Amino acid sequence: GLKTTRVSRALHARRSSGVPLEGRPRRPGSPFSAMRLALQVSYDGTPYRGWTDLRDVALRPALARVLGCSESDLQPGQQPSLPLLEAASRTDAGVHAAGQVCTLSLDDAVPPDRRSRLDTARLAYSLNALLPPEVCVRCAALVADGFDVRSNVGKQYTYRLSTASTRDPLRRLHEWHVPPRRGRPGWDAAAVASTAAAMLGTHSFAAFGNRPRGGERSVEVDPVCTLSELRLSQGGLSEASSAGRWAFTVRGDRFLYKMVRNLVGSLVKVGYGEMEGGELLEALADGRFRRGESVP
Repeated sequence: GLKTTRVSRALHARRSSGVPLEGRPRRPGSPFSAMRLALQVSYDGTPYRGWTDLRDVALRPALARVLGCSESDLQPGQQPSLPLLEAASRTDAGVHAAGQVCTLSLDDAVPPDRRSRLDTARLAYSLNALLPPEVCVRCAALVADGFDVRSNVGKQYTYRLSTASTRDPLRRLHEWHVPPRRGRPGWDAAAVASTAAAMLGTHSFAAFGNRPRGGERSVEVDPVCTLSELRLSQGGLSEASSAGRWAFTVRGDRFLYKMVRNLVGSLVKVGYGEMEGGELLEALADGRFRRGESVP
């Protein structure tokens, strides 16, 4: 099925700003007197049911051991208190991440006498020694308590697909194979690109968002989002491998539930002549859409 990558630049910006964030005591009342730890995580999401599963199965237990709240320190019958992690966004089952940023409060996770001496480079090294091979902490940094992982930078997805007539088994976990339909028009990249360009900017994307599941179904969600990039590009490792290989890059300030998957799936229908680009623009304007398609 189709996989996505998510990228955030906030943590790299924090690390390269020249501000010393680690290795020295914090003064009371300074911006870092209340601290959070930010991690930039890459993962192959194939064996997981989404971000929540990966967080609870892999990241939180590893953090508990590295931060000193492991089960070996507990009294008999006492349950471990695993660190609480908040991510830039949740991902669905099987989704990959190139740079998912997540944070946790050090006030609850690290004893006060250890906070000012926390070495984030060593912490990342220790985490990677414990994490399974499909998960990696790319970097770690201390950030102010007001750092908002869900809205500081924005979000980016990349959906990869192949329009070749035959599938590539070696890429089955990293691209969506959408071969030409028999008796239907061939792939029209120009139609996709022109429709995508018309959807840029700030709009209500209610027509392309699904109703959230579980307890969030009753929560009123603002449907207005800003798309700064919605681009189709052709690409491969070589000229030969580029044939029939495409990538959608979608960047915005925020997305509705399943919004990007629905957008990409509908644009693919435009590319194969199963839908006119104008239908997507009409749906964008009136907030109702019945002929869309979601990617796997």
